Amino acid sequence: MQNIHSYRKINILPDYIANQIAAGEVIQRPESVIKELVENSLDAGADSIIVVVRDAGKQLIHIVDNGCGMARPDLELSCKRHTTSKIFTSEDLEEILTFGFRGEALASICSIANVEIRTKRRSNEEEFQGYRLISEPMKEEFIEPFNSDFGTQIFVRNLFFNVPARRKFLKSNLTEFRYISDTMIRLALSKPDIRFTFYDEDNLIFDVKPSTLKERIAAILGRDVADNMFYIQAENDLIKLSGFIGNPANVKRTTANQYFFLNGRNIKSKSLNFAVFSGYEHILEKNNFPFYLINIDIDPKFVDVNVHPQKHEVKFEDERIVFNLLQNAVAKVLQENNLLRTIDVMSNEASSPFIAINPQNQSTPTFVNRLTGEIVSNQRQFDFPKRYDNFDYRNKEQFSTSAYSALFSNNPNTENELIEKDAFPKSMLFQIHYKYIISQTFNGFIIIDQHAAHERILYERALNTIKKIINNSQQLLFPVQIQFSPAERTIFKLIEEELSLIGFGFKFLDDSTVELISVPVDIKPGKEEISIKEILQQYEEYEKVMKTDKQDLVAASFACKAAIKTGQQLSQEEMKNLLDDLNNCDNPNSCPHGRPIIIEFPLIELDRRFGRS
Repeated sequence: MQNIHSYRKINILPDYIANQIAAGEVIQRPESVIKELVENSLDAGADSIIVVVRDAGKQLIHIVDNGCGMARPDLELSCKRHTTSKIFTSEDLEEILTFGFRGEALASICSIANVEIRTKRRSNEEEFQGYRLISEPMKEEFIEPFNSDFGTQIFVRNLFFNVPARRKFLKSNLTEFRYISDTMIRLALSKPDIRFTFYDEDNLIFDVKPSTLKERIAAILGRDVADNMFYIQAENDLIKLSGFIGNPANVKRTTANQYFFLNGRNIKSKSLNFAVFSGYEHILEKNNFPFYLINIDIDPKFVDVNVHPQKHEVKFEDERIVFNLLQNAVAKVLQENNLLRTIDVMSNEASSPFIAINPQNQSTPTFVNRLTGEIVSNQRQFDFPKRYDNFDYRNKEQFSTSAYSALFSNNPNTENELIEKDAFPKSMLFQIHYKYIISQTFNGFIIIDQHAAHERILYERALNTIKKIINNSQQLLFPVQIQFSPAERTIFKLIEEELSLIGFGFKFLDDSTVELISVPVDIKPGKEEISIKEILQQYEEYEKVMKTDKQDLVAASFACKAAIKTGQQLSQEEMKNLLDDLNNCDNPNSCPHGRPIIIEFPLIELDRRFGRS
């Protein structure tokens, strides 16, 4: 074997190897190809774009546009590296308004796939001949006259066929298709004035015609999103913001449906994301995420989009200006719509029921009463009783605020039993903040997270239903028709078998509409459509972080969305039944995604803290 540290002569890499290496930065999966090619179509002035994929883009990606097309000299250069019509000098990099400008994407695609381009230049001045280009890796390109329509068609076949290691690490077809679908949704939302038509194999996913942004959101994301959002607009000398933010009463448990578009380009920014959430301060609970779609228009001189080949990341000359404008705009819309009333009235984040909202240009704070929603000016926050003013808190050890807690599963006396059922008399069950249940035990007391407990119960029940151990389905007296957005349809198709196994009975009326015939018994009447759509959203989020099979993910998603919610008041009977059901679970100590259900406070610890031991 040759010593790796031995002297080797420096060589210039052959073009095909250099192109394959460079392609790895630009083309990571079939979705990358679609993004680059559709953006080229947009740069060409197309107002109608058709995308067709087969085998999740591995077998075929077909893009059709009615843009300006190419003359033969342009076609000859189109697949060469570092050839572009977007920039000509280094100064042009400071004023980029097109999507493409690197001159790398098409060359990268041609190095890892078989590519065919059909194009015909559109011009009012002269009639142009149509042409076809055939490109295969390590072969000479072939161009011939071709009776093509105006615009450009591109066929990308057998993606990564000559890079087996890259093809091997692609995910399943359904997962790769979801990446494609997400990109198509973002492109369609970024350009509501453009018609987008999207096919998977021979199935139409969506065909959205030019419309307003609100209509495009309804067509792509669903009417429930469009009906629960508010228009946002703000500007200064440098920036113009416009778009929509979601009603905080209609939040999701997933970060899906959050979009930033900078000069029409989809971007990702943790800082701007934080700016939006800061505007929702005191309104959102932890792990609740609102919808937003924000268009940011800025002079390209003040932003650098040439940070990464994929162009998702950008750098602002002064990001603080954008941050502050966005944060204030979100807060202003929420205040104008009196959405501070949606604050959790049982929240114990502060001793006071009053929350400062501090409007701009107001020296004296204004407070909103979290219990009533009433806005009160010059209201003092909570005054502690005078008898506590001189209380000695210097003994920090004795009066430590840290709670003694341990999972009940660690109690050697309980094994897998939650607690003896006799310890749950109705008189000894208390609900606090509509979130936790307290029960006295023989050795102290326990606190149960009502949502996590019910989630565990429903999760195990769903798995037992899937395994045909129990029947958990009930017929609907009146079937319910559900219209899916393109994004929802994709996920539903992915997990329709698992949904059927846990108790959902349905039939397709068309590609995007199903009729529910039966549902699991745990679904509340009248909540059928909301429940199944929430399950789809939760599944999408869980799939990103939980490494398990589809059946388990569907069961966990169903349990999360069907379980008792924080803020739901329970009767004594309901609390007792909940704990009885939990006691019968195989694992009563943690929810499906690992959070504890039970915390025990032994009496001996209480005695110690009160100085009795």
